[in-house]
Formats: sequence, C-alpha cells, structure tokens
Amino acid sequence: MASSTRVPQSRARLGARLAAAAGLAALCVTAVPATSASAAPTAAGVMLQNGRFEDSVLCASPDNQAVWMVAKSAAAGNSYCRWKQFGTDGQFTLYNMGKDEVMAYHGGNENNVWMEPEGSSGTNAHDELWSWGGQEGWGASALQSYYDSGQNVDARSPYINERDKPRTDAVHTRGWRHGDQRELTWKKVTS
Repeated sequence: MASSTRVPQSRARLGARLAAAAGLAALCVTAVPATSASAAPTAAGVMLQNGRFEDSVLCASPDNQAVWMVAKSAAAGNSYCRWKQFGTDGQFTLYNMGKDEVMAYHGGNENNVWMEPEGSSGTNAHDELWSWGGQEGWGASALQSYYDSGQNVDARSPYINERDKPRTDAVHTRGWRHGDQRELTWKKVTS
C-alpha cells in the first residue's frame, strides 16, 4: 500500500519541480531580453575551431565517451560539435549540446579528454573544469585543464610522420612546451 501512494507522491513532487523550473525559465526569458544579434548563436552553442587546423573542430562522440576532431564542413548542424561554456574564461565547464555531458580530463601527460555526466568525477571536481589561456597572435587561445594548466587540448596527430596533420584518433592533452603551440589553441566560432 505504501508503494502505491509513493508513486503519485513522486509524480506530484516531479510535477511541482517541473512547474517551478518552467516558471524560472519564463522569468529568465523575460528578465534577460536578447538585445543583439550575437545572443542567438550563443543560445545555439559554439563550435571550437583549432588554431592551426582551421578546418577542424572539437566534437563529442555519439557512440562513446571520447572527444574527436571533425572537419568543420561535416560538423555543420551537428549538435555533438556544439558547446556551451559555463563560467568565466579562467574557470568553466564545457557542456556538449548533443551529448548532454561535460568535457573532462583526469590527469597525466598526453592523456584522454573524455565526456562524462556533470558532477561524476568523484572526489576531484576539477577534472571537469577548463580555462582559456591568453589569446595568441593568430587569434586563438590555449584550451587548458584547470586541474593542470600545463595540459592543453591537442589537435596534432600523434604519429611522427603526420605531425603536420590534425589527429584522427581520440583527442588527448599535451604540454604547452612540447612542440607547436598553435595546435593547442582553439577559438569559439558560430559556424
């Protein structure tokens, strides 16, 4: 008998939460009017374009937890290649709109960059945090782990004979001082 009343109570609580969320969303929409044309692309998210390989953008995999490089032309309209930054440039999370997860790095030199549910990094929430380095002369900035600012999201192929090409494997990090820094920089673009 207790379980039959528990379900309606849970639904009632869920309904109340949804109503409250809808009310808050309506308040936000009316309280923060879009005053410029730049407001619309931000709502749709941005692509993260590499500083050296300008035809390459960062995308979450729809099939696993990896992050990949995709040709910008192939990424058009793909929500797995759209990101939202939550926080300041000095400390933020990168939310992927298609994956509905955040980008994370769990330490180590040249280790994987992963997608994971927000807040699932366990004892080290810094794993889900990122920061932008200063803007370089070519108009892009280092996308670095907040956990270890010496580790940056790397677009360069890891293969010795392909160092002048974008990577075709899952994205890893790399230290700023190891090779061409331009491959470690990114910029936000709307299309």
